[in-house]
Amino acid sequence: MNARSFALPLLALCFCAPGLAQEEQPRRSVIYFIGDGMGTDQVTLGRLAAKKLGRAYGLDRFREVGLVSTHSANFVVTDSAAGATALACGAKTNNQVIGLAPDGRRLQSVLEAAHACGYLTGLATTTRITHATPAAFAAHVQHRKDEPLVAEQLAARGFPEVLVGGGRIFFPKERLARLEEQGYAVVTDPQAFLNTEARIRAGRPRLAAILAPSHLPYRIDGGPRVSLRDIARKAVAALSATGRPFFLMVEGGRIDHAGHMHDAATLVGEQLEFAEAVDWALDRAVRDPNLLVVVTADHATGSLGISEKTDVSALLEAKASAEALVRRAGKLVDPAGRERLRKLVLESHGVKLSDADLERIAANAGNKYHAPTVLGHLLSAARGVHFYSPELQEAELTNTHGHDGSQVPIYAFGPEADWFAGTYENTEVPKKIVGILDLSAGVEAQSPLAPKSVPGRPRTSKYFK
Repeated sequence: MNARSFALPLLALCFCAPGLAQEEQPRRSVIYFIGDGMGTDQVTLGRLAAKKLGRAYGLDRFREVGLVSTHSANFVVTDSAAGATALACGAKTNNQVIGLAPDGRRLQSVLEAAHACGYLTGLATTTRITHATPAAFAAHVQHRKDEPLVAEQLAARGFPEVLVGGGRIFFPKERLARLEEQGYAVVTDPQAFLNTEARIRAGRPRLAAILAPSHLPYRIDGGPRVSLRDIARKAVAALSATGRPFFLMVEGGRIDHAGHMHDAATLVGEQLEFAEAVDWALDRAVRDPNLLVVVTADHATGSLGISEKTDVSALLEAKASAEALVRRAGKLVDPAGRERLRKLVLESHGVKLSDADLERIAANAGNKYHAPTVLGHLLSAARGVHFYSPELQEAELTNTHGHDGSQVPIYAFGPEADWFAGTYENTEVPKKIVGILDLSAGVEAQSPLAPKSVPGRPRTSKYFK
């Protein structure tokens, strides 16, 4: 690192926390959790599962709770790209767009503002690190499908200092080498990721852990994997090793995927894992009065319905995702493939599919997305959990592929947590974080994150005037 690049973060640090040198104003850090696809019904189903297991539920520890509206600039139902852009940049944009306004203007994210103020920053997710939600915090592309460009932007910037997730398909050897040139410790093996303390303690906070070819495996499917709790724990260990304040976004991204597949049993596992990660963060925040924990969602998925016949015990006993079952069954157009699926489903879920059920699934065998959705729908219905019609989702709800437009919950614990209570637009969330962390000096003049009055909120910071 040359002298000029070293001086810039220190200069920003001085401007963003003028009282730091005299230790008058301790600097705050934030862990910003996003449960992708996590509406109030997903939260409720997770709570029912935790209760059935006799466990505490991390999301029930909060006292500051609110509701957030999620519509995008061009649809009443947002996709993850527009939803995450609102949560990251404080502005509505069109569905499919990442980090840009509807007119193509670049939008600054709260992570970028934190970096400008000398914070260490990180992104951690159970999806590909190039996927819509993490991308909205550190990339700017016209369409969420342009993941190679997102990967290139991440590899070129030198921050966020910590990147944890899947997506190795977008990080060939040349791009991983570029990350190493930027000073990252590059890890691609889950076990190696869990053993990174020595490198972190040696004072090397830059860590790029790209732990799967695509998304990380579902919890229900087992196999070698890293839990979201461990992902959050290791990311925080790396970011806090130097003592500098940090901004970390942690996404439970596969809650959404299970919702798209109408797979309630898989969703329960992802929701419980998300709550366990939040619980760990809250334990840390109890010990650290300068740590803010914020938890929300970009949208809800599937129009999930919990009925009188919902059998939570049966959901918890299931042993495989619908996606894995269809893959293991092989060619469903062949009678042998359909019989394999019937056997696999009976063994893993205790549900016997009828011939009509198998024909319905096989009719969609040409679509690797729709066939497991039909299976997930059937298995969930057998346990009293209901979603959109899968045929309607496939034929008509194509812009978001089955998101719904309901409000989502928001929770906060730590300094100024009461700012997050109430009902408001998702665009207000990053603005509140900017105010609480006092990042205004790192916000670009034309950014929607720029300081302004927020009607009805406390005026306990210079951010709100």
